[in-house]
Amino acid sequence: MDIVLSTVMGFCTGVRKAVTLLERALEEGSRLNLPVYTIGPLIHNEQYLESVEKRGVRIIASPQEAEPGIAVVRAHGIPPSLHESFIRSGFMLYDGTCSRVMRSQRLVEKYTQRGWTVLIAGNRDHGEVQSIIGYAEKPELVHVLDSPEELSHIHTGAEVLLLAQTTFPHYRYSEIRQELRTYLEELGISILEVVDSICPATKLRQDALSDLLTRVDGVVIVGGKGSANTRVLYERAVQKGFKAWHISSSSEVTDAMREISRIGITAGASTPEWVIDEVVELLQSEVRRGNA
Repeated sequence: MDIVLSTVMGFCTGVRKAVTLLERALEEGSRLNLPVYTIGPLIHNEQYLESVEKRGVRIIASPQEAEPGIAVVRAHGIPPSLHESFIRSGFMLYDGTCSRVMRSQRLVEKYTQRGWTVLIAGNRDHGEVQSIIGYAEKPELVHVLDSPEELSHIHTGAEVLLLAQTTFPHYRYSEIRQELRTYLEELGISILEVVDSICPATKLRQDALSDLLTRVDGVVIVGGKGSANTRVLYERAVQKGFKAWHISSSSEVTDAMREISRIGITAGASTPEWVIDEVVELLQSEVRRGNA
């Protein structure tokens, strides 16, 4: 068995920023004798969350759940009302919101102030989408959809803004954009602005996966089960007809993976390097054992 690594995998810039901020918060918390929290899971990776929990980090959703301390905002961001609530309750906030998410937050605030209809391609229950909606001056103007079919259920105004969750699949965003243009033309609406808000890191990983699949017979995608961008990588591999496995750690490596003659390894944007290394090392050890 040959192991082929993707040219792009692991932490994206936004996740690295949030992880670095948490390390800084832990140092400050130790110096000031303050508890350290993250508002929601900092990243979608179970192994990383377990490692920081052992260091005393607690996950909370609201300031009412804990005594004041240092709270780190994850890359997905939080609604401004929640931000203000933490500050009023005496928390120090370290803001790890991804710059691209911040941009979407500002756009939604600006365009809903103008009375535009805002469409967000994404998962309405995702933390990022919820944080973006929180910035709407008029929340009733914001609609979330994850497929072109949902457009028929949405009533828009004369001016429409379309943007996407940063981890939304490019091909599905293109489908929604094309169908939206046709839908609005039928309604006689010509004012549409489309924002390319999908993170380049997401596209880079998807493009690298496409290249990887030309060189392997199967692929293992390493990442948290709650990670949207990791799930997209897995779905794309399956759609292209490849044997694919989405695993969160080396403990999920199976004999079926070892039967692939040339197996590829890639990982989502919230997967630590050490988790990827453990998977690779285990597969390599099996190769050495098989050659012994």
